[in-house]
Amino acid sequence: MANVLHWLVPKELEFFDMLKEQSENAVNGAREFSRLVVDYPKLSYEKKLVFSENIKRLEKNGDEITHNILAKLDKTFITPIDKEDIHSLVMLLDDVTDLIDSVSRRFVIFGIEKVDTFVKRLSENVLKAVIEVDSGILELKKLRNMKEFYVRLHAIENESDEIYHNALRSLFKNKKNAVDIIKYKEIYEFLEQIADKCEDIANVIESVVVKHA
Repeated sequence: MANVLHWLVPKELEFFDMLKEQSENAVNGAREFSRLVVDYPKLSYEKKLVFSENIKRLEKNGDEITHNILAKLDKTFITPIDKEDIHSLVMLLDDVTDLIDSVSRRFVIFGIEKVDTFVKRLSENVLKAVIEVDSGILELKKLRNMKEFYVRLHAIENESDEIYHNALRSLFKNKKNAVDIIKYKEIYEFLEQIADKCEDIANVIESVVVKHA
């Protein structure tokens, strides 16, 4: 009976477009954060606030997209992929945007004076990872093997993990001020968590493709 319904009831393909809207919003947040990091040394406090507020607006937009997808998911009988997978992707994408907002706000709240090499490299990887996620979401509709996508994203996450641990080693070796250690440690952690979330998204996409192979 389930197989009969599968063919008789049209699947709601709009979910792919909604997920793409959410991933594009995450890319916009990552790009804005990347610009904040690159321009940070020459920005006034007011300009830093503007970047943070722009990212907050994108985070709120992401929350709205998340709400719309979940509301539609609750009312839809037949979905193009498992509901649980759509839910996982929605929440992980929302987490990515939330984390980008959280780390950008900490730059301002903590009064970070210098963006070190580790922050720059981690933020570069954040942008790369989120762009990869966006491309993966676009290809998800085709439900075909995306081995190169998984390999690229896993490589970015592995590199981010290595940068993160090197950053911690350098932090505890060279920083003497306990407050500075706390500030930078938290920023490193947020940036590494974003890469982790992107890898989690790749794992969900990989699982979806395997199910539909």
